[in-house]
Amino acid sequence: MPSSILMLENVTKKFGKFKALDNVNISVDRGEIRGLVGPNGAGKSTLIKTSLGLLRRDYGKVLLFGKDPFFDPEARERVGVIYERPALPASMPVIEFLSKAAEIYGSTKEHLRDALELVGLEDQAYKPFSQLSAGQRQRAAIAHALVSSPEIIIADEPTSNLDPVERNKILELFLEINQERKLTILISSHVLHELLRISSTITIIKSGKIIKSGTPDEIVRNISMTRIRCKDPESLKELLSSLGFSFTSEGGNVYVKTEEKGIASKLLNALSDYIKKGNDIYGIEFVEPGIEEILEE
Repeated sequence: MPSSILMLENVTKKFGKFKALDNVNISVDRGEIRGLVGPNGAGKSTLIKTSLGLLRRDYGKVLLFGKDPFFDPEARERVGVIYERPALPASMPVIEFLSKAAEIYGSTKEHLRDALELVGLEDQAYKPFSQLSAGQRQRAAIAHALVSSPEIIIADEPTSNLDPVERNKILELFLEINQERKLTILISSHVLHELLRISSTITIIKSGKIIKSGTPDEIVRNISMTRIRCKDPESLKELLSSLGFSFTSEGGNVYVKTEEKGIASKLLNALSDYIKKGNDIYGIEFVEPGIEEILEE
């Protein structure tokens, strides 16, 4: 059995003169969680739609289970798909919707109940979708994807419409599905640190091009960030700028790049002098880099 479930080879997709995908190469292996990360407009959704045969590429080759999904729709029969904002019938109870899907897929009632239990919606099964939270609706969409007994789940920005607590729960659910059900997962996001937690491989895409691909450790190996929480970010930024540090800020946090040898020690010495002058610092911690730092390399 081939290890690669999905393969794109030298794939280019144009919309007029605009290249949404530019000579893309990616291979998703059986059993892995592949994180597809990039800023909004990077080409993530186009890559997913092209992988499913919903869009026809202009150049290159796409194989899903060894078949071209654009010309052979049977290639999609073993795929469960989850979107950012699933289109679910507001007035229909969850169990009715999933039961109809199970009939279409030829799934058993036991399989349906198992999917509901896995996503944690057995107590909400008879509620209409209008009464569910955004996180619960996304769980229902995952259950719908599972009902067909797929071998791979493809999820396009499945956490972007959720609050932080639900985002974490959905990510943990994907990890559980991968580990316990041995399902391959391709999941996209514009938030790198989320997918670093659960992915076996990360692929970074920007402007339709694959920038980098590797394990989470390989992706962030040469980049480290130090987050500083302080009372007066503006005065701290003035100090950092005068000393030549590379930094960004967000709210009351200042993020300093500390990947180069000796930078962390230099930063700590500077912060020590800053505190001695009567300035307040509430916290210093090392954090994972974001997608912006990866793309700046």
